Amino acid sequence: MNRVALVTMLAALLFASPVFAWDGTDENGNSVTIEDGNLVRVGQSITYHNDADGNDHEATIDAINADGGEVEIELTDDDTGYSHTLTMEQK
Repeated sequence: MNRVALVTMLAALLFASPVFAWDGTDENGNSVTIEDGNLVRVGQSITYHNDADGNDHEATIDAINADGGEVEIELTDDDTGYSHTLTMEQK
């Protein structure tokens, strides 16, 4: 029970604070970076950079799942409505 409480508290701290240039990949293996100053929480809109097209994208976070050394962020592109999954390095 104590381990569950600790993991929950650590996850809350991780997702409640702004992210500073968080690196990962998209579902196609392309490098992505969540830009500085984004609050990574479900329901929040963030800006991320995709190296595949060299552009910044705005997206709304639908779900956050932490597992092992990675964090999966499911989001929907604000312009296209396309759903993406970003796999980020756990900090």
